[in-house]
Order: sequence, then C-alpha cells, then structure tokens
Amino acid sequence: MNEKLLEPLKYYETQGRATHERNITEHFDKLLAQSGVNVEANRSTVKAYNAENHTVTKIEGKISKYKVLKVFLIIAIVIGAICAIIGVTCFSSSVWLGIGLLAFGAVAVTLSIICIVKKINPVLKKTSELLDYHRKKASELLAEAERQMSPLNALFDERDTISLIEKTIPEINFEDTYTKEQEELFKKHYDFIDLESEECSMVNALSGKLDGNPFLFCRCLLHELKSATYHGSLVISWTETYRDSKGHVHTRRRTQTLHASLTKPKPFYHYNNYLAYGSQAAPDLIFSRAPQVSDDMDEEDIEKKVRKGEKKLKKKAQKALARGESFQEMANSEFDVLFGAANRNNEVQFRLMYTPLAQRNTVSLIVSDTGYGDDFYFTKHNKFNIITSNHAQSWNMNTSPQNYYSYDVDEARKKFTDFNNNYFKSVFFDFAPLLSVPAYLEEPCASLEMPEAYISNYPYYEHETVANAFNLESFLPYNSIGYAILKTDLVEKQGDADIISVTANSYTTMDHIEYVPVPGGDGRIHGVPVHWTEYIPAMRTRSLRIYPTDMTRKEYSSKRMFDPDLRNSALLHGLIGTFID
Repeated sequence: MNEKLLEPLKYYETQGRATHERNITEHFDKLLAQSGVNVEANRSTVKAYNAENHTVTKIEGKISKYKVLKVFLIIAIVIGAICAIIGVTCFSSSVWLGIGLLAFGAVAVTLSIICIVKKINPVLKKTSELLDYHRKKASELLAEAERQMSPLNALFDERDTISLIEKTIPEINFEDTYTKEQEELFKKHYDFIDLESEECSMVNALSGKLDGNPFLFCRCLLHELKSATYHGSLVISWTETYRDSKGHVHTRRRTQTLHASLTKPKPFYHYNNYLAYGSQAAPDLIFSRAPQVSDDMDEEDIEKKVRKGEKKLKKKAQKALARGESFQEMANSEFDVLFGAANRNNEVQFRLMYTPLAQRNTVSLIVSDTGYGDDFYFTKHNKFNIITSNHAQSWNMNTSPQNYYSYDVDEARKKFTDFNNNYFKSVFFDFAPLLSVPAYLEEPCASLEMPEAYISNYPYYEHETVANAFNLESFLPYNSIGYAILKTDLVEKQGDADIISVTANSYTTMDHIEYVPVPGGDGRIHGVPVHWTEYIPAMRTRSLRIYPTDMTRKEYSSKRMFDPDLRNSALLHGLIGTFID
C-alpha cells in the first residue's frame, strides 16, 4: 500500500497529478515513436492546410459581399422599373414628374444591369472558381495529414486511459468486463445494493478493485415523468359605450390579450454517474452526507457555519441523550459540521472509521479548491458505499480513442493529455472521500467464499451497456421521440454467451389543441387555444446475443467491414452484441 495515499489530497498535489501527467507524456511519446509518424512533415502539412482554410474563409467572405451587393442591385432594378412604370402613368397629369420618374428608373435599371453583367457576375465566376481550387487543395492537404497520422491513430486503444491510471496508482485495478461472478461476490460479501430501476438504463459501467475491495463506476440514463406547462393566448376586441366629462355619449374599440396555460405530463431524461464501493470496514455503520460548503464560501463563512452547526449538534446530542439514542457530537466540531453525517447509527464504528487522520483528510478535501471542493454525496449502508459527485455528472466515462483522434499530431497530443488528465482527476476525486479514511483501504478477509453457480455470464449492467452501445435507432419503436430507456431480461445462458431481450421504452407523440375558458374584459367567457403534446408510451423488444471476444477495437472494426454477422453489432468491454431477430 502506498502510504502517501493515506493523505489523498496531499498526494494528488505533491505527487499524483505530476506523476500521471508524466506517464501520459511518456505513453504518447512511446506510441508516437512506434507509429513512425514524421512529426515535422505532419506539422508542415497541417500548416499548409490551415493556410488554405484561411484563404477559403477569406474568399467566402468576398463572395458573400458581392452576393449582397448583387441583391441590392437587383432591388434597385425592381425599384427603377417601378419608377419607370409610374412615370409613364404620370404623363397625363404631370409631364415633368413623369419624365423625371421615367429617367430615374431607366438610369437605375441600366446602371444596375451593367454593373451586374460587366462587373459582379465575372468577379463571382472567377472567385467561385478560385474558391473551388482552394477547397480542393485544402481537402487534399487534409487527406494527406490524416494519412500521415493514421499509424498513430491506429495505435490508440480504449484501455490506454485506465492503464495509465493503474500505472500511476497500482492499488487501482480495472477489469475489462464486469462479470456475473463479480456481481455475486459484491452482493454476498459487501451488502451490494442493486440500484436497478425500470426508469434507469445502464449506459456504461467500469468495475475493478481498490486494494482488493470491489468498486463499480456507473453511468445510467434516467427517465422521469414530470409536468410541463403549455401556454396559449387569444386577442379579443369589443365596442364599449362611455360618457365623457361633459355628458356626451361615445363608443370606443377595446382589445385585450387573454392568456391561459395547461399542465400536462412530459418525459424528461438525464444522466447520473456514481461510484459504488465495497468494504468490510465498520460493517454495521449507516450514514449519509451531502455537500455543506459551497464554492462562494470563504474561510470566514466556513467558520461561521461551523460555529452555528456546533450549537445544533450540541442540541441534537442533548435530545438524543434524553431519548436514550446513541448520537454524540465529535470532539472535532469542524469535521462533524462540515462532513454532516449526523444521521449515523453507530457512534463506536463511526469513530473507529473517522480517526483523527481521517477527519483531517476529509476536512482538507471539503475546503480545498485543488480538486472539486465539497461536491460529493456519500452514503454508507453497512459494507456498501455510494459516492455521487457533481463533477462526475459531466465526466466522459467512455475511453474510446475517438476522444483524441486527429489529423494534427500536436492537437492529438493536447487532446490525449487533456482527456487523460481530466479522466484521472475525476476518478481520483470520486475515490478521495474513501481514500481519506484508512480503514476503507484494509484488504478484505482472505477467507471470503466465492459465490455458487450463477444463471448468466454477465449481470444486467453489462447487458444494458452493450445494448446502449448500438445506434439507438436499432431499438426505437416506430415514430418515437428519439429517446428510450433500454431494459434487458435474460433469456438463457449458452456457454460463454448470454441471450437477452432488450425492450426500448419510449414515447410517440400526438398534438392537441385545448380551449381553456378565460373571462374577458367584455364580460364574456372565451376559449383560449393552448397547443400541447401528448406523450403516448411505446415499446419495442429485440433479442441480442452477447459473448466475449479477444479482438481489439481495430481488429473488430476491420473484421466488421467484411463479416455480415458483425455488420450490425457493437463492441464494449470485451463483449460483442449481435442481433438474433
């Protein structure tokens, strides 16, 4: 065990961040050398391509200006023609006005046509030909740059990112595939709580072990049926009679805009990322906490919060004592307030977990701006732990090399470096609340029994992630809204393959107009039209066969082009999914 990890924030600031960036640079340099890409030749090609693109942009701007001028001249022709026609009709009433309008119109039409024919059209033709030439040249240079970079792009692998994290922190080991055996072990020995829901589809899952303890990063697409408000309006008018100050009777026209609204159910979708972690430390302890410190709070604000929170905890402890409950405030009130796990059920185990070192680590993490500050929710239920952070909601969990493919070697380096630095930072600071507590890093008992036989090779986590790796249109019901929650059911286990059914739960829509009665200023009730959309549940079920493969992403992509069985398939986490219906 790396002792420096026992102070995670300090480790990240003094070693982890720099070590990881160095590992990223070394790995990119290794791949670059292995690819044989001529860096200077690529830079020269990219420079020429950028210059051509700049030229294309300038020419497009010039063409745009001439086209605008041509439009104005065409308008001038139309106006001139109208003036000429009006001038002819005016001769009977005013000869000089007619002559003037006719002359003005004739001059405007003649000069505009000459300008268009003699000047603008030739320039546009010549400039368009020049634009085509430079666009073709830019396209050729782009193709050349892509050809130069293809050996390097071919070497990138989706496991690069997690391999780099494993190199920086060897205590973290990622697994290529989350198997049913691993899930059963998680359930049997770590009180794993399956968060499966009919309203949630697993889009990605990344499993592994931290010093022997299992973890699972999950990204799921959540569906919620909420209320949407639709608005409508109607303009009404009426005539009213009134008497002025002198007693005279008048009428006037009044108008009023009536407004109405309707509330109807509408589906909403959003992603949720979280980290599940199993540890046998404090096996009976249950608590939860939410962020307590916001980004706009300074030291003085935090001190005020601690003083105020300390008083609340003392009152809570006094009430707990009177009721015979176990809650007691901690000696370290700063930790107790800022961590905020006041709903803990076992004071003894909570104190065994949160030693003075663990308290210092946790407070440092919460108030620091090195990572993401206090942005994490933490729930512990016996041996099962859930970390949900705000920063992870925008984390791109997909490690596909497409994240940093480029025709430009320098851009590829930057994208590779930025992606992997951001990935490491997000993963590390999701682990940080756990790393802050040394007890969480204790290795599990060596005598853990393996689960018995299981009915499938892979849990629904992998079934759904593979299904979500397909183009969603492969599952969508006819005429649906374009979103769906994919849920899977095991049909049967066939050797090392799982046969599953995938049901896409989506909606079709129907537009309606509803007239809402609204009283108007004319004393009548009016039906204000409100347009609203009805969302009608729609389902479609298809069958998949999911099986393991040793093919790399590159090998799979090449074989997929010629193998009809793989043409409509998906590869994720070392598993291939193919339709069998």
